[in-house]
Amino acid sequence: MNSLNVSWLKLLRSLLIVAALGGLGLASFSATAEEDDRHGMVNDIDLPTDAASLAIGEERYKARCAYCHLSSGRGGSSGVCLACQKYKWGSKASAIFATISAGRPGTKMGAFGNPETGLTAEQTFAVIAYIRTLQEKKIADDKLAPPQN
Repeated sequence: MNSLNVSWLKLLRSLLIVAALGGLGLASFSATAEEDDRHGMVNDIDLPTDAASLAIGEERYKARCAYCHLSSGRGGSSGVCLACQKYKWGSKASAIFATISAGRPGTKMGAFGNPETGLTAEQTFAVIAYIRTLQEKKIADDKLAPPQN
């Protein structure tokens, strides 16, 4: 086989693997260029979606997170943009849970996983669900923004 045929076979094999994983729900890719790029916003753990939990998430976020990350989630003087979809330590819900619970050594992100002084696991899940709403709002706002030259 020549190198062109080998390249096509490798490409076909890769596409078949991605398609198979996508059928199992283990991977996905955009069907059209118009779909939003979620930069790893994967909820690999169950997050609450009911209004009461989102209200708890918003209240806990404003009490514990907004000082550094701002109420909009778009980052402050000492906190990174949480409304942005790509995080240094991972954008999956499980990675966000780990960051909130244990903090990140060498950064200003403290640990909030102690229920007596921080957040319970349920409150942390609610905060992550609320952060997802901030991310969706930023995606919508970015679509409305005029193009930058």
